[in-house]
Amino acid sequence: MSSPTYKTARMELKTTDGFKQMLTKAAALSGLDLSSFVLGCAEQRARQVIEHHELLALSVEEQQQFYQLLSDPPATPQKLADLLAQEPLKGG
Repeated sequence: MSSPTYKTARMELKTTDGFKQMLTKAAALSGLDLSSFVLGCAEQRARQVIEHHELLALSVEEQQQFYQLLSDPPATPQKLADLLAQEPLKGG
């Protein structure tokens, strides 16, 4: 049996009376208290934003180009090859 998760972090928000009334009404219509409603909406949006930024989405054309580059990578430019062949600099 897992132990319960206690909510210990606090957040405070400042807003207009009208916006708070709208959120309160939406929460009530959803059968939630105001805090649960706001946190639920914020969590859902936060997950969407994080997923969007962590997800690599390529079009079909981009997928084909990516695969082609992996399958047949372009030749390394000579200047880069020369640089990589050099001995590393010794720091001191």
